[in-house]
Formats: sequence, C-alpha cells, structure tokens
Amino acid sequence: MENTPRLSSELVALVGQPSQWRAVRHLYPLGWMGVGLMQSGDVSLTAGIPFVRGRARYAQSSQRRFARWRQNPRVEVQALSAPLIQQAVAEWGKYTVDLALDTTLLWNRYGIVRLSVIDRGRAGPLVWQVLEQGSSRVAYEAYEALLDAVPLLLPHGVKVVFLADRGFADTHL
Repeated sequence: MENTPRLSSELVALVGQPSQWRAVRHLYPLGWMGVGLMQSGDVSLTAGIPFVRGRARYAQSSQRRFARWRQNPRVEVQALSAPLIQQAVAEWGKYTVDLALDTTLLWNRYGIVRLSVIDRGRAGPLVWQVLEQGSSRVAYEAYEALLDAVPLLLPHGVKVVFLADRGFADTHL
C-alpha cells in the first residue's frame, strides 16, 4: 500500500497524452480509480477508496470526486481508452479474435450496446454506447458507429469471429 502514490503517477503518465485531455486535472481521479481497482481487485469505486491518497479526510469525499469525474461531459472515456486498448491488443495480429455484440437493459430505461472481446469465458468491452430506451432490441443505425470504431482498435490482419444474438437480426449487419 505504500507504493500507491507511485502506481497512481505511473498510471497518469501512461494515459496522460495531452492531446486527449481537455484539462490535465482530469488525469488524477482516473489514476486513483485505477489504483483502487488494481489494489482492491474490485470494480466498485467504493472498494478502492482505502487506497486513495490525497487531501480528502473522509471516504465520501473521494467517492464524490470519482462520481463527478464519471459524470463530467468533458471526459470522453472511449477516446481515452482507445490507445490503451490498441496497446493491449497490438500483438493479436496472428490470432483469431472473438467479438460479441450484446445489449443489456437496465431499469427498463437504459440500453447498453457493447462490442466485446471474448477471452477465456470473459467479455472485455472495446466500445459501447448507452441509449435511453425501454427495450434491449436496438436498430442497426444506433450501433453502426460502434461497428465502424472496432477495426481502428484491432491490429491489421487479425482474423475476427463476430458473434451476435437474434436481437441483432438486421440485413445491414
């Protein structure tokens, strides 16, 4: 736990390409969220709070800081995650990659469409979109941009096996 400030600094340096950030101060909450994720082994923001170092005196202060960061419309998560994804999959050119197109409906109000890499029984999202709609069935036009974004993330020449369920039965697809 004594190395958490150093780990946060390394994460900030890794994702800190200035051209992608409108304000450098947005880097630091991301660095500490990454530290919390790695140290706690849990994707819950509250699980990682004990590993956060800073001026906050109460855990709620860090939790609010992370919530504000996630809700900030100036932080474009997919634009920031693209270089990290490209770096992670750079050596996959000689392999076959399984991609799954899937939806999740939350509270009968929000539909999440995501394209994920399938590896060892787990799905790691590459691109996603949240739609305000009461159905998990999504029109092709709503996720067409996601399909267009994926080839830019994958290495050239990679063989792709594309998986989608019957909810995506569309002639354009």
